[in-house]
Amino acid sequence: MTDLPKYDHEQLDAATALFRPRGNLDIYTSPEFRRIMDDCRAAGTRHFILDLSGVDYIDSTGLGSLASFMDLLKKNQGSLRLSGLTGVVHKAFVFTNLLDLFHIFDTAQDAIQSLKQ
Repeated sequence: MTDLPKYDHEQLDAATALFRPRGNLDIYTSPEFRRIMDDCRAAGTRHFILDLSGVDYIDSTGLGSLASFMDLLKKNQGSLRLSGLTGVVHKAFVFTNLLDLFHIFDTAQDAIQSLKQ
């Protein structure tokens, strides 16, 4: 079994959080990571930025978890922004045709700035 992904979490303001997961987001790790984000949402965070530049691998479970979380946020006037998609992670989004579904930015700073517009 894979270890849970390590991540940095920064609450940018009362409604916005930045997560920087590292490692794999897969069948073993994404359920726990999703629980962490759900807890943050339950505490009042509505906007999430995930800097995926430290993620080495993402599988269909990880992608599905992000898609369902984004849908939940949208239903509650929130948002999910992704940044730092590179290598295998970027290819996973391309192969599954998910690039157009998500708000994707080059950097976390670009994603943060988009919330201010």
